Amino acid sequence: MIAGNITLEDGTPKLDGKTLSESSYQPSDEILKLFAQVQADYVNNWSLQNRPFNEFDQLSLLQRTNIDQQTFGAFVGATFLPATQSWRWKGRKNTARNKIIGILAHVISGMLYPFVYAYNEDNKEDEMTAKVMRILIENHLKKANYEMKFLFMMLSALVQPAVFVEVEYVEALQKIKTKMKDGSYKIEEVVDELLSGVGLNLIPIDSILLADFFTFDLQRQPNIARVRRISYDEARSIYKGKYFIDGKDQFDYVEAGKTKVVPSGQSKQIVYDVDWTVADQNYVQEITMYYRPEDLEITFVSGVFMGNYKDIYNSNPFKHRRMSMIGNEYKTIPVYPFAKSGFEPLDPNGRFAYYKSAAFKEFWDDASLNRMYQLAQDGTFLDVIKPIFGSGVASLNADAMVPGNFIGMPAGASVTPYQLSPNVNAALALMRQNTDDLSLSTQDALQSGVAEKGVTATASIKAEQNAKVIMNVFSTMIADLVRQIGTLVMDCTLMHTTTGEVDATVPEALNVKYKTIRIQNKEEGRDVTKVVKFDTGMMGSNFSKEKANELEWKMFEENGGMEAKTHEYRVNPYKFARCSFSMYVDPQMIVSRSLGTDQARKERAFQMLMDPRVMPYINVPEVVDKFILQEFSEGDPDKFKAKPQNPMEAMMGGPQGPMPAPTQGTIPQPSVAS
Repeated sequence: MIAGNITLEDGTPKLDGKTLSESSYQPSDEILKLFAQVQADYVNNWSLQNRPFNEFDQLSLLQRTNIDQQTFGAFVGATFLPATQSWRWKGRKNTARNKIIGILAHVISGMLYPFVYAYNEDNKEDEMTAKVMRILIENHLKKANYEMKFLFMMLSALVQPAVFVEVEYVEALQKIKTKMKDGSYKIEEVVDELLSGVGLNLIPIDSILLADFFTFDLQRQPNIARVRRISYDEARSIYKGKYFIDGKDQFDYVEAGKTKVVPSGQSKQIVYDVDWTVADQNYVQEITMYYRPEDLEITFVSGVFMGNYKDIYNSNPFKHRRMSMIGNEYKTIPVYPFAKSGFEPLDPNGRFAYYKSAAFKEFWDDASLNRMYQLAQDGTFLDVIKPIFGSGVASLNADAMVPGNFIGMPAGASVTPYQLSPNVNAALALMRQNTDDLSLSTQDALQSGVAEKGVTATASIKAEQNAKVIMNVFSTMIADLVRQIGTLVMDCTLMHTTTGEVDATVPEALNVKYKTIRIQNKEEGRDVTKVVKFDTGMMGSNFSKEKANELEWKMFEENGGMEAKTHEYRVNPYKFARCSFSMYVDPQMIVSRSLGTDQARKERAFQMLMDPRVMPYINVPEVVDKFILQEFSEGDPDKFKAKPQNPMEAMMGGPQGPMPAPTQGTIPQPSVAS
């Protein structure tokens, strides 16, 4: 939508000296007013991305991002050198990249899902409802390919000034062909269950424009601009035939490679067409502006408004909403559908919206290391293949300096090789210092899995302590990001999963049907299938506690009783949606998993519990089940357990121990069913 500054010369709008042509798209005054507001806000946000900041070493956000990505990519580039200098070394080391990849390898092993707390309408903690919400969130995240996207989230945080993740609920439609009785085919459009659901989108830095760089909390931003560059065909599939004004399809005004502007300062506002860029001739610019304080979300495609045009300020609310208790009523409030985090904070007062990436932190040490590396290469080359100084009538050139070549020298001629050896050792010493500095600022080579000769136990302990310090800060940032994502996914769950659809298959008895959610999971080391069903039969005053108990035992028997590998949950959708939830992720758990200390802690705990002085006070089979069988059973701990010799011995708790009690969730609790 924004292509540059518009100037008025003799009343003629010009851009970069080129006269603008009036667009065929001339919307109503109300849309024009909105268009001008969006344009002004977009210009402000765009200017902030291109303005130098002290926090970025007097570089702009986009310049800082570009340099940090070059550091991570070990970018060399094409440098012109004269023929006489072509021997100079132009390569560089991958030290900074290896450090970042080493941290990435650690943090992805510490990937966690958010832990959920739930509180009912009486403000009492409800563990079963929290468990169901966690199942739903995990199901949505797994369908959204969370594990792979988590890798790129962490890589973005390590390399860029911030990582932005968009959470959106998608209801994708799919055309299907159904064969009729007469042999013909009927084409229907149905919801694509494979592609529908919660989507996670990793947003590039230049595609999300904040209104205020000194507002850290994303939800407090005055507005946010989301920019996408999409192909014309994709835009047509999304917007064609969706928005009409006076019978005119608004997408007909969209042109590939063009956008639109409204010059300010004119008594009558007119929309003008402008070229976008040469590289985008087959693409269109999609800009969505989010105004959370006004509950307004609007989209322009190539400068054409795509939304409800009647009472536009009140009929285009936020799509992403959060259930909240306002007074004595449950209402939905607008929420920016974005999560944000980074590697380390930049502003000690917690104001600046962006972060210091690992690549930014390593930049100068990495630059110095590579400069010394080039000097060491050049010095070694100069010392091994020495320049020749000749005197007398002899003339030697580079073509003559070939191994095995016979060179005739006249009488009296002399050849003196270059003797001033370059100080290569000083360059190598500085390289070692730079490498140590990089290890202190990010990750030691030992933590990257690189074995070094002569490393003492003290050095190893020091390296592990340094890794913990760095990982403690980063893990706190990761935990906050996962918490934000979990909360946004929870919003989508409450707004969409708990909402049923009218089942009109039986016209005389309309009913509301809900989706059944299934997820494969582990519980106490066992492979289980968890099934969540929203049941309208549990709503109303007729569903007593006695009925809840009867339903529990019925579900218990239907799913296999004590040998059940399916845990079924029946949920009252009305009460479930009116619970309050909170998300929590333990940063220390991320550190433990990342550095591998969680396994060592389990081993120490097992050794302490199995100490002869402690064993008389513990249930040994339970300890073995918890620390050994669940860890190494590959989904079926029971196959390693000793079987009781007879039922009476099992009942009395014989040598093999008592029969295992049913796990929580095998029999759903009344707290959810009631």
